[in-house]
Amino acid sequence: MASSSPRRHFVSLVVVVLAVSISFRSTAAITVDEACRKYTKHPSYCTHALSAKAGPPETTLPALAEQAVTLAAESGGSAVLFVKNLEKMPGGMPLGCLERCVGKFQAAVAELTLSRVAIVEHRDVARVKAWVKAARADGETCMDGCHTEGGADPTIIHRIGDLGKLCSIALALTDAAAHNS
Repeated sequence: MASSSPRRHFVSLVVVVLAVSISFRSTAAITVDEACRKYTKHPSYCTHALSAKAGPPETTLPALAEQAVTLAAESGGSAVLFVKNLEKMPGGMPLGCLERCVGKFQAAVAELTLSRVAIVEHRDVARVKAWVKAARADGETCMDGCHTEGGADPTIIHRIGDLGKLCSIALALTDAAAHNS
């Protein structure tokens, strides 16, 4: 029996070391710049957007994924307000088109809000990815079927692009958090 005691201690030590290394891995600190360069398709945009929110110089991938989803939702909300204000302006884009865009951006915000809840409360990567993809599609299809003379308001196109980039960043960081945690 005495010979099994050192073996038992060794096995216990190995289990403790593995548990500690896994917990450090799941909360490994990373800078915004490093995460954006390593995991996203829009590294400069990502770094600028995520760094604009004051936070610690180093954070974790799950925290950055949550922040990216939050920023995408804020972008969608801002787009809703912008398009609603366009409805009040004479001339410009057809009212039906603007109303459809408002609806699509509102749907995107709702999906991103659900995504944030899925990250924070459930760590449900599949749901997060599905809702963020749906939000991105809603933004990208906002102008479908809108025929305007001279094209769409460039600011709407810019806001659609911002939402798409933020959704792409949120997807990439969510995926990175799931696979590196």
